[in-house]
Amino acid sequence: MSKPSPITAAQDSSTVLVVDDEDDILDLLRYNLERHGIQTITARNGVEALDIVETHELDLIVLDIMMPRMNGLDVCQHIRRYSRLKSVPILFLTARSEEEDYIQGLNVGADSYLSKTFGIDVIISQIKALLRGTQRILPGASTLSIHDLDIDRDRYWVFRTKAGEKEQIDFTRREFDLLYFLANSPGVVFRRKKLIKKVWGMKVEVGQRTVDVHVSKLNKKLGKYQGKDYIQSVKGVGYRFLERK
Repeated sequence: MSKPSPITAAQDSSTVLVVDDEDDILDLLRYNLERHGIQTITARNGVEALDIVETHELDLIVLDIMMPRMNGLDVCQHIRRYSRLKSVPILFLTARSEEEDYIQGLNVGADSYLSKTFGIDVIISQIKALLRGTQRILPGASTLSIHDLDIDRDRYWVFRTKAGEKEQIDFTRREFDLLYFLANSPGVVFRRKKLIKKVWGMKVEVGQRTVDVHVSKLNKKLGKYQGKDYIQSVKGVGYRFLERK
């Protein structure tokens, strides 16, 4: 990780948890985040991190993968079981760069993935972009009703009406953002690059496979509507939300 370069500090009321077993990385991230007015809490292993998430209100979590006592993938899975943390972005910051690790991280609930080889300016920009994430969603009504779904943008709630009764479906923050964006334009086909720009933002370093993983997870959680996936793949182009009849 390269040495920090001067950055103009900006006030921010967010609280970030950084989890890593390397003290120099914890110190470097805490120093640079606090320069931007971002309150920072640190933990040196996964067990300590889980103790912190039970007692603190967090806006974002940065996780290393290879840690003693509990690895980052297991920590991420545990965190996603807390209903109040479903919408909190999780960034994996790790020395591992294999595509399989990247996909596995997304599958357990992470929002993004960065290598420690990136400079500190890139890492801080990625964190700030994730903290701003919900601002990229297009404005509109607070609650969107489509097919048998009610999607509440303000509360990050999704309810599906089944057999006359409403059941809530839990999503991570990024899954929700993607669902809300697509559902706002049923039938419109969006290329992966467009979805990354609108949902993740241009400053967030994610690959196009990230979109595929999130769509797969969304369809798995949503199930079928009249025998069809809610989000449909258009071969060679991108994705669209099931249009209204």
